Amino acid sequence: MVFWRSFPTAGPIRATSRRLVDDETARERGVLLGFSKVIGQEMVVKALCRARQQGKINHAYLFSGPPGSGKKTLSLLFAQSLNCTGTAEPPCGKCLACRKIADGHHPDLHLVKPRGASLKIEQLREIKAQLYYFPHEGRKKICLLQDTELLTLPAANSLLKVLEEPPGEMVFILLSARPWSLPGTVLSRCIHFHLKPLAPEKMGLLLQRERPALSPGEKELIIALARGNPGKGLKMAAQGGWEEKYAEAWHLLADIGDGPAEIIWQKAEEISKREDLPALLDFFALLCRDQLFFKLGVQLERTLIKERPAFYNNDRKIFAAGPAFLERIWRAILKLQGELRQNVNKRLALEVLFLQMRGAV
Repeated sequence: MVFWRSFPTAGPIRATSRRLVDDETARERGVLLGFSKVIGQEMVVKALCRARQQGKINHAYLFSGPPGSGKKTLSLLFAQSLNCTGTAEPPCGKCLACRKIADGHHPDLHLVKPRGASLKIEQLREIKAQLYYFPHEGRKKICLLQDTELLTLPAANSLLKVLEEPPGEMVFILLSARPWSLPGTVLSRCIHFHLKPLAPEKMGLLLQRERPALSPGEKELIIALARGNPGKGLKMAAQGGWEEKYAEAWHLLADIGDGPAEIIWQKAEEISKREDLPALLDFFALLCRDQLFFKLGVQLERTLIKERPAFYNNDRKIFAAGPAFLERIWRAILKLQGELRQNVNKRLALEVLFLQMRGAV
């Protein structure tokens, strides 16, 4: 038999002065706690905090966005805020409940990840028996389902039954990179938050906070190539060497543009075998885009462009082309990037692209 234990409610916001003192102390120590870790999703954070403060917690939430957008980070912070026992504005990040949730060891937090290529009905059945018990330590039981676009149809139907009659102290948090693939009946029972890409200035703040030693040129390249994805940007920052790859991509484009004809087949063969082919194509697209803007009179303020104006003021064919030609090449690169996600012959696809760069097709 399970006995009910009462817990303090989340309650109203603590005194503003106390929160400011706590935030100031955290800044002095160089530590970011709670939702202050989140950059660029202010509206989502505000909505989640308002729901908690007003005691209007829904039984199901869906956080969507591409891999690396911060879905899991935000969901764990939300789980912490619901069960935080600290004296600061929740989540404090320091109390035992917050630390347990961050480590994935809280008894009221259930993490469900795909087994193999899908989320299976057996996994839903395993946790169902636990969901209807009262929380062990916290105010809410949290069921965090990752990659829910991989739910099998039986698993989705099983989840729907729980969402239709949810346990009183249970909160489901669904994470998905492709929310449109979820059944409409599941979507309709969730409050949906889509995590938008970070604006360049927000990505710059994130990189400055997490990787302060990055050079200005390296940081600007990562901002341009990450396309607002914080996870991708931080991964790129950890790898490093992007200025050298930028220079290599320019020289490759220049060689393909005005080198001997046989270089097309040689370079296509070499590049098709490279593991960093997606990143190299990102650089090709960036260089063509920048040169197109340069030709159209758009002022680009990146440090690398200022430091290396020769990249954009030379007589080599690929860069001496007019705006219409550069736009065609840019679109061809973007098309090839999409094709590479499918089963395509990389070498032949690169040969076609390089012939287009030479104006042969």
